[in-house]
Amino acid sequence: MYSKLVAREVYVSPEEVIREKYGKWLPQTMAVDALFMDTAYKKIVGVAGLPYKAPVVLELLKDGAVAAFFKDSLIENPSLLIIQQNDRLQALALNSTDGFAEIEIPAEISDRISEILASSISWAGYVNEAGEHIIDLRTPSPGPHFHTNLLVGNRIGFPRPLQTTPKSVIDRLGGGSFRSHAATQVLATRWDMRQEENGFPANRQFYLVEDGKQIFYSADPKDDNVTSAICTHAQNFTKIEYTTRCGLKIERLIFLLPQKEGMPLATEVQQIKVSNAGNANRKLKIIYTGMFGSANPHALFEDVLYSNIIMQTGLLLNEDQSIVAVTPDYYSDFYKEDVRFHSMLVDRKGDVEFPQEFCTNYNEFVGNGSLYRPEGVNQLSNRLYRKGPGFFALAADLSVEAGDVCQVRQFTGIVSSKLNDAYSEETVREEIHRLIEHFRSPGQVEEALKDNISFLKSYNELLCLRTEDELLNTYVNRNLPFQVFYQTFVSRSLCQTQKGYREIGFREIQDLFASMYYFLALGMEQFVKDMLKEWGSKVFEFGYAYHNFYWEGKEPGKWSDDALWLIQAVARYTHYTGDYRFLDEKCDIAGTSPVQQRSIYQTIQAIIQYSGQISIGKHGLPLLDLADWNDCLKLDQDCIDGITKERLYKEQVASKGISVGDEPFESHYSESVMNAFLLKMAVDEMQVIASAKGDQAYAAHLSDLSNRLQGNIQQHAWKENFFARVLFNRYENYSYLGAKGDGLSADPSIDGTYFINSFSWSILADSASEEQIEKMLDVVEKVLVTPYGIKLMSPANMGKIARFTATGEYFPGDRENGAIFKHASMMAVSAMLKAAKSVKDVKLAARLSDLAYWMLDLTLPYRTMESPYVTCGNPRFCTQYNNSETGENVGPIVSGTSTWLTLSLMSALGIEFTSKGLVLDPILREKEQEVIYDLKVGEAEYRIEITKPAGFYRVLDSQVSILLDGKELSGNVLPLDRTKASHVVKMQLQ
Repeated sequence: MYSKLVAREVYVSPEEVIREKYGKWLPQTMAVDALFMDTAYKKIVGVAGLPYKAPVVLELLKDGAVAAFFKDSLIENPSLLIIQQNDRLQALALNSTDGFAEIEIPAEISDRISEILASSISWAGYVNEAGEHIIDLRTPSPGPHFHTNLLVGNRIGFPRPLQTTPKSVIDRLGGGSFRSHAATQVLATRWDMRQEENGFPANRQFYLVEDGKQIFYSADPKDDNVTSAICTHAQNFTKIEYTTRCGLKIERLIFLLPQKEGMPLATEVQQIKVSNAGNANRKLKIIYTGMFGSANPHALFEDVLYSNIIMQTGLLLNEDQSIVAVTPDYYSDFYKEDVRFHSMLVDRKGDVEFPQEFCTNYNEFVGNGSLYRPEGVNQLSNRLYRKGPGFFALAADLSVEAGDVCQVRQFTGIVSSKLNDAYSEETVREEIHRLIEHFRSPGQVEEALKDNISFLKSYNELLCLRTEDELLNTYVNRNLPFQVFYQTFVSRSLCQTQKGYREIGFREIQDLFASMYYFLALGMEQFVKDMLKEWGSKVFEFGYAYHNFYWEGKEPGKWSDDALWLIQAVARYTHYTGDYRFLDEKCDIAGTSPVQQRSIYQTIQAIIQYSGQISIGKHGLPLLDLADWNDCLKLDQDCIDGITKERLYKEQVASKGISVGDEPFESHYSESVMNAFLLKMAVDEMQVIASAKGDQAYAAHLSDLSNRLQGNIQQHAWKENFFARVLFNRYENYSYLGAKGDGLSADPSIDGTYFINSFSWSILADSASEEQIEKMLDVVEKVLVTPYGIKLMSPANMGKIARFTATGEYFPGDRENGAIFKHASMMAVSAMLKAAKSVKDVKLAARLSDLAYWMLDLTLPYRTMESPYVTCGNPRFCTQYNNSETGENVGPIVSGTSTWLTLSLMSALGIEFTSKGLVLDPILREKEQEVIYDLKVGEAEYRIEITKPAGFYRVLDSQVSILLDGKELSGNVLPLDRTKASHVVKMQLQ
């Protein structure tokens, strides 16, 4: 019958085959690319002598003459190797008798191959000293994330910035999508099966037409008329520049406008400059396209027809009937609360004109052509359509004199009723009018960009690294803080992914763990407090939280870790600022109607009581519920949400005549060991804070709770060589998941299943002893370390106990089923650095430090440039996963990886803010002898210089000398003065 091949069971690669056949010509250090030319895997072409592994063979095959040469050569020979050495190009064929023969390469074929080989070194572009990615648009892309930029607006100082800050994703061609408040798409995302490719293809693109002929399309850099096409992805803006054979220079500038009073809630601008470098005047026409997001995205799952028929064309017109804006008009009033629009301003030397042609029918515009060559560009239809989709095209004439420049400013945005009690249909006209009047004047777009750049420059001043590694300095000082800033306001779903309309998850407050330090260094304490209170307002009176939310919350109490993250965030704020009065400020109580309030302190007390005294299992550890931080750990199929649990629990204690908190909720549900560590960390943090507040009674209660919890963890969760991940209370054959002997390993050679989070959080929560840390480290190095990083978990067969778990959702090595989940890996790095500072055994400390830096190096995104077509990812922003079998960096980009990477780097540099001051406790690389960085604390600036000999040194067992402005300090706690001044700190370890 038939044989079957599947990707994960084909272990032979064309590169391995070509190396085997041509071994004497191919040392292991030489980069090779190869391709099977038939499905029998008998015919093969390889190319060697590359700067790095790149898809050179595929690129060569795009040339018809080269492809013909390869195929002709393979008629008589099963394999062909093109090898370039010492500036000489050879074609070596292996015939059927295993004899090698050199085939003559025709001059024109040789020239073409040499040209492609020479250019391959620059295909991935480069990251310059400003942290900008410079890209040739005509080169092959390593993957969907590699050429992506992130854009974010700025609504700091305006209401509800967490939920209303606009954000965009943009690729090197200007594609991608744009989202305003919450999950509201302004420019549509894609809804097809293109892996991780965001944005409808028409978004942000434009055409130039001359004499009835299309001469340029912005998404087609390989057009014969284009001689160069370069994209520059910078922090929070993108520039794309083209030159054409016909004498035009075209520049695009794309970014999100910072919020101004009375302006639309979210506006993205694209300024297009067309320069005429020729000697003759040019009469051109520009056609700009896009696709508005759906007013009801959930209808796309089952009723696309409905999504179209509730929409009709809408226009705003000037007195001369030119088009101020195209804007879809929706039938239902509740869809008219968010009105999308697009406006085009053509600036002729300060005289602004508007388009007089439009089309809102995609099929009519494209006709029998394609987006690359639509049939409708010569004349748009100017027909008002009675149904969607939200496609739009606007056209205007451009007259560009010889040597002159014409500017076209495109504004895409949304006018919303959110946060506007006076909203009406007239609001749309008013806000668009203000926008246009402001940006009619030349130079206003550039001024808005300057505002964005100025803010980011100030934001980045928290930390300025000055090491010998310039790539690291550029990344830490520019791109890393921007990614953390971006995702402070964005749910994990938005980036170069087609992940729908997921809301902000409660646990995404982790991003504020890092970004708050940048905001606080700017003096924005009130902003951070407002953000913390907004998160706090999603916690119910009983102490559980909404799992996700925008304007309204969802899934209350179904994920058991959610509310615990808030306590770490509040603790970080109070440690940095010393502002314990914040704990008495009020926030809303989720689920109350009318809305009630309580203090942050009371909110935290409710969380601790719920997680530590009520929602606990038979071993005294917090219940897992639907899942904890690892969403694919869904082991209790019959779990209940927080509202149901609260009702049942109150009935339980009422029937016994006891008070809430006197006994735990009775159940057979599973217990999360990670949540036990999170709870212990929260309890210990709050014990310090309660003492500082003078609440000694509560501090004593927390001390007892911490001791009891630690005792339960050690008694029930430690399993000989590792902490378990979950404890079971309902199975005869399985009592726990994770650690030796659990009976759930899917790999016969491994004696149990192991999860990196059990290792990480036992250390971060101060639950693991030094002996336990060493035993767990042995397991981590043996079982979880791969060439591409530390895996989230070892192979597990959780199907024995539940459906819909990680092992049932993904192939092994993907995402939560054994991938390098870099968010978790960075938590592990933070844990290892913490342990390396405190364990007594210096050899163990050095092992922990070495492994931490090894994982950190694999996570630094700019390292993908060393082998971009293998590791993929993005050279400026962290991706969330590495596949543990291939090493490919896998999206999404928006993730906790960058947050925990920031926290890990701060830990490595010795930056720990406490109520006593700044604890300087660095763990530097063994080879490093000096690290210098500038740290901003309030208005004060500290230059910190750390020196040590080569080798492993740490504060615990080194001679430490610290000079603050020339005066020696005792100990390693730096008292912080936040008033404006410059200080120099010299720290020497020896």
